[in-house]
Amino acid sequence: MAKIVVIGDVMLDRYYYCKNRINPESSAPAYISSKKNIIHKPGGAGNVAANLASLKADFNLVSLVGKDADSEILTDSLKTLNIPYKFIYDERRETVVKTRALDILDGRYHFRFDIENKIEIGKNHVEEIVEEAKNSNFIIISDYNKGIINSKLMSRLKGLDIPILVDPKKDNIKFYKDVFLIKPNSIEVREMVKENDDLKAAKTLTKILNSNILLTRASKGIAYFGLNGDSFSYHSKPIEELKDVTGAGDSVIAAFAHFYNLGKGLEECVRLANKAGSVAVCHPGCYHVKEKDLI
Repeated sequence: MAKIVVIGDVMLDRYYYCKNRINPESSAPAYISSKKNIIHKPGGAGNVAANLASLKADFNLVSLVGKDADSEILTDSLKTLNIPYKFIYDERRETVVKTRALDILDGRYHFRFDIENKIEIGKNHVEEIVEEAKNSNFIIISDYNKGIINSKLMSRLKGLDIPILVDPKKDNIKFYKDVFLIKPNSIEVREMVKENDDLKAAKTLTKILNSNILLTRASKGIAYFGLNGDSFSYHSKPIEELKDVTGAGDSVIAAFAHFYNLGKGLEECVRLANKAGSVAVCHPGCYHVKEKDLI
């Protein structure tokens, strides 16, 4: 059984690399994008898994997908990246797809459109997921609010008495109480607590949810607030080559879980997680961080 199990909303990231020009027929500036190349990558919980694979972690990805052509493409992309997975097929749902158009010359991100239908998982699927997780050392919850993470599943996972790390969505805050660690960003933590200062909000959230908080603060770095009162932070180095923030939070939680599982100290895990986020945003699309990027 894998030591880390990633559970959450997996999706297919489709990248159209295009040659762009301004549409002469439009009265307002609008792009015409001519497709030159297509790349498929696992997104959502799949991007957390891709980062763990790149770090050579011991893990497994567990999720629900539709029984459709996009889930087949997603499966192929997981195999290409050597990502171990367990998919539960739900004929009621479509596989979530996020399609992005990027400039083929400089990798700049121009637009995105999504395919998704949010359907909450049934009790039978909850039990299948719990069965996959019950012998692991750590559980990562990658919640994109697409219906896989619900109160029943979280209650059953907490009952396993295994440390749970959550990449949250504010709408599901009530599901996360009493987990080991929650990793919100500055916007999410302010919305969760209704507090303008993200550091004050994170400290308050530890008490509200009885959980340790790992706060990602974009260019300001990262901050940790522990239930025992410990707190510390790391600043990010100035990023001159910022390309794309897509998936940086996935890189952070994957790095933290991987190094924590290897037995590194808490502060060192936070420092390496902060560096993982800084590396990820220097690349277009979802970059999969490697240990050599960090150490």
